[in-house]
Amino acid sequence: MWVDDKMSTLDGRLRGGIQIINKLIGMPPEPNADALDACTETVSAYTRVHKGKRFVFVDTPAFEQDKFQSISMWLGFIFRRSIMLTGVVYTHDITVKCSRTEERNCRILSKMCGEGAIDRLRLVTTMWDDASLPEAIEVENVLKEKHAKLLLDAGSGYERFDNTPELAWKIVEGLGDKKKALKLQEEMVDNIVDWRKTSAFIGIVLQ
Repeated sequence: MWVDDKMSTLDGRLRGGIQIINKLIGMPPEPNADALDACTETVSAYTRVHKGKRFVFVDTPAFEQDKFQSISMWLGFIFRRSIMLTGVVYTHDITVKCSRTEERNCRILSKMCGEGAIDRLRLVTTMWDDASLPEAIEVENVLKEKHAKLLLDAGSGYERFDNTPELAWKIVEGLGDKKKALKLQEEMVDNIVDWRKTSAFIGIVLQ
């Protein structure tokens, strides 16, 4: 039964996504999990009961052509079973300067969520405990005012993550109980569009 489940996806592109999941489920980090090149290769789900409710956290690979199929197939799979997401969490390591990749990923996220579900998206900066504060604030400003401006202006939320369980749960609980279908899911399931012809994947190919 999925009635009481709250399901959220977390981008595993760099160390930030799995860092949040580790704090949510109480699991110690794996060796080399904090390496800058550490990334998720497959869709992986983790469950945790918190305050009497069951949560499912899903770590996903980066938005690359060879990884996008696994993300889209999984999203289509759960939507066909009437399971919708409570939220999508996209992480950026605040110790890494923004690049064109961030702007590209934000455009893809916008196409994945669509206008109807963009409020379910949270942009979360991580690794604040490892950062030089002045440099981190500079990266944050560039991210919010340039690369992620499209998402924030459309209604997505923004949070800092300081590597504590308390803040990890604050981010998740801040999503509330509302569940929505992503545009990608509606395209694939309701409109029977092949994943290679979805708005999000076309956005990847054209970058």
